[in-house]
Amino acid sequence: MISDIEGLPRIMFTPIDISQMERLEAIRYMSGSTLYVYSFASLFAWQEHEMYSVCMTEDAFLIKHGVRGDNVYLFPCGSESGKKRLIDALIKSGHPTFSFVCDEDKAFLEKEYPEMFDFVTCRDDYPYLYDKNEQIALKGKDFKNLRHQIHLGQQASKEWSMEPLTAENVDRAREITRKWVEGRNVNDPTDVSAIEVALDNFELLKLSGEIFIADGKDVAFILGTYVTPEIFDICFCKVLDKRCDCYIKWAFYLALPETVKTVDSEEDMGIEGLRMHKLLRRPKELVRIWKGVMR
Repeated sequence: MISDIEGLPRIMFTPIDISQMERLEAIRYMSGSTLYVYSFASLFAWQEHEMYSVCMTEDAFLIKHGVRGDNVYLFPCGSESGKKRLIDALIKSGHPTFSFVCDEDKAFLEKEYPEMFDFVTCRDDYPYLYDKNEQIALKGKDFKNLRHQIHLGQQASKEWSMEPLTAENVDRAREITRKWVEGRNVNDPTDVSAIEVALDNFELLKLSGEIFIADGKDVAFILGTYVTPEIFDICFCKVLDKRCDCYIKWAFYLALPETVKTVDSEEDMGIEGLRMHKLLRRPKELVRIWKGVMR
């Protein structure tokens, strides 16, 4: 995949494959990256929709972000020297643009490549981070509206229960997704194909989740992955009754292990209703995301 020319790696991309999971995750953990987009489960599930492909070196990896353009990449993930070698190689071959650039990445580019990149904030890409314990306790007037929404959702059914999502019951999650699509009269919702990939590879991707049952019927599921033992990323959430969304997320937070401190609810993609809902739940942080364009 990689051969050195004049001390720089030759960039060659391949599809993202399950066999690469251990190596990519090892590099991500070594780098200290906690941005959900770099987790293998996210990369693998979304690779068709986002047109992802990967280039790996010994201590870094680079994701081509094809859906956003021919020369667009996620900012490299890995060691400081590994990231720089990949960026140097990209600059040698053209004018790269980087998506999902966090503040730390922006500082890296400004230090190592002064006056070479222009940056614009990408509000639609900001991940929402929630304090799990705060979301369970919901103390104070700031959470009054959310407490009300949770109560309304809980009262929408007489009896609630939940079951762990497993490889044996993923068909129930597929059925919830099918009903969710039918209920919204959407021919090709953005995340359905990614959900299918995730469910098809549930065990291999080491995913975790819950199915929610109201009055004996499956009405919702949440599916995600551990970015770290302290951070859980909600990759997918499908709720058949919108009134119950806040209650279901609250119940899910309650079921997470004590080791989890932060829940990543990912971005809102600029969808007004989704943004309002995420803000209603009062995140502890919105992770600022930039696009870096080489001049």
